[in-house]
Amino acid sequence: MRDPRSVSYPSSYYDDQWCLKPPLLLWIAVAYLSRTITLPIVMALGHFAGVDSRAIESFHAFWRLDGLVPSLIAAAVLYALCRRVPTASKPVRWIWTHGRVFLAVSASLDAVLALIDWLKETAQIDDPSLLSLTAMAIDLYFLVYVLAARRVRHAFCEFPAA
Repeated sequence: MRDPRSVSYPSSYYDDQWCLKPPLLLWIAVAYLSRTITLPIVMALGHFAGVDSRAIESFHAFWRLDGLVPSLIAAAVLYALCRRVPTASKPVRWIWTHGRVFLAVSASLDAVLALIDWLKETAQIDDPSLLSLTAMAIDLYFLVYVLAARRVRHAFCEFPAA
């Protein structure tokens, strides 16, 4: 694999420690894949912020108990993403180094769960089956993105020095 420093990126792509910043789409992918864990937190914050209860109830369609395992895997990467600082511990650095694998496993498991949900439904084209198919398509998109994007690969190779 090429050294990330041998590829030229604009200086705005680097943080204060001259490490490649994770792209916005990676943040979105990690947030989406960890939604079973982060969604209840967002719903609770929305409740305290005075968001309409009907809006909060609409989030329940996106939360599934069987999605807990893939979300836990992605949440570890989310934690490492938030703790990507020079003072980070060795476990955080290890999670970040293996983050692409974690996200690939999370997206794969989530896609399989969406496929199982779709197969459980009677394969009729209705709202629940479209939701399962859409979730599976998003999971597969993020899987390909995490595995194929050069900037993502290079971002996971860098971590601010201690």
